[in-house]
Amino acid sequence: MSSRDHGTCPVHADFDPLSNEFLTNPFAVMASISHETPVFYAPAIGYYVVTRYADIKAIFLDPETYSAAVTQLPLVQIVPEAAQILMGSGYRPQPSMVSLDPPSHTRLRSPTARAFTPARVTQMESRIRCTIDQLLDAIESSAPFDLVSAFTFPLPATVIFSFVGIPERDWPRLKDWCGHRAALAFGRPTPEEQVKHAGNMAAYREYLATLVAAKATERDDDFASALLTIHDENPVALTGEEIISILYSLTFAGHETTNNLIANLVYRLLENPERWDAVVADHSLIPSAVEETLRYDSSVPVWRRVTKRPVTLGGVDLPEGAKLFLWLAASGRDSSVFPEPETFNLRRSDMSKSLAFGLGIHYCLGAALGKLEARLALEALIIRFPKLRLVEQQLSFHPNISFRGPQSLWVSVKP
Repeated sequence: MSSRDHGTCPVHADFDPLSNEFLTNPFAVMASISHETPVFYAPAIGYYVVTRYADIKAIFLDPETYSAAVTQLPLVQIVPEAAQILMGSGYRPQPSMVSLDPPSHTRLRSPTARAFTPARVTQMESRIRCTIDQLLDAIESSAPFDLVSAFTFPLPATVIFSFVGIPERDWPRLKDWCGHRAALAFGRPTPEEQVKHAGNMAAYREYLATLVAAKATERDDDFASALLTIHDENPVALTGEEIISILYSLTFAGHETTNNLIANLVYRLLENPERWDAVVADHSLIPSAVEETLRYDSSVPVWRRVTKRPVTLGGVDLPEGAKLFLWLAASGRDSSVFPEPETFNLRRSDMSKSLAFGLGIHYCLGAALGKLEARLALEALIIRFPKLRLVEQQLSFHPNISFRGPQSLWVSVKP
């Protein structure tokens, strides 16, 4: 599309969230974009980019105007061979309530929330602490180590897979499948890569179908069994296929986002050792450190919506069917909401306004669990390794638009 296809909407032809420049430092790209253009069109992805906090908040709170249907749709056109593999596995472009609008979303959200109770999350604390201790015990701290592979990646994967009820022997396979899903839905894979990703996603979904079938005859004290109990009450209100779809969404989002949150949290504290030392000296700053990281360097920097009707947003007239790139990371740096937004401030009073977990009917059900894991992880790290420091390195990030965190984070313990 050319700029004339978008009326008076500004066009940033060079804006590409999958470019090396953007992946390395999206905040530098952000700073180069004028505050006078809170909505602009990006031809590289075919989306209108929304940057302002107020506009993104309004979108989240208005599902009648802005549909969630594009939330997990692949950015690129899926080649026929990959599409055939996906459809043969029962995959659908809208696999769960994350991509659904009312009334379908409402119907699925209610039983999911019943099974994902605050009490069930609270009961996870002892298991999370035990997992943290096991992972930290295995770290050989006399030499530099990669905190991501040793700690931030396996921790949330272990927590969410055990929460759902997946046998430990199968966790490595789930981790691998989730990586393929992120690449296909949120990246720009080649046709050959698409076929590979599709095959793995088909295996992922088939595994969950088998798991649900097994849980149907032999229940346990886990999330999958809780959903099946709700299904027993009214099989039409929550079908077996819908349970598979819910687990398909949760097993992916429940560890990918938290892994990045914890890695970003530790990185942002260690990049300025005074921040780390302040939290070591005052553990009451731990919750603030988590909240400020969510604002300053969100592990979910982008989400998506599509207009259901013509609408004016940020002074720009958008047609029905306009795909929206909600730049959550930019909303966290909005100076009209957060004074001195470029400053990482552990004592900021407004950090909890962050839109990192969304808002409204699609607010992330796992937000409390993710924050709990991050708080407990940071608490354990500062107790075990109060002299933790970064090793000089060049950070790299997975090439996708919606999940951001360092692929490795090398640290050492200062003598």
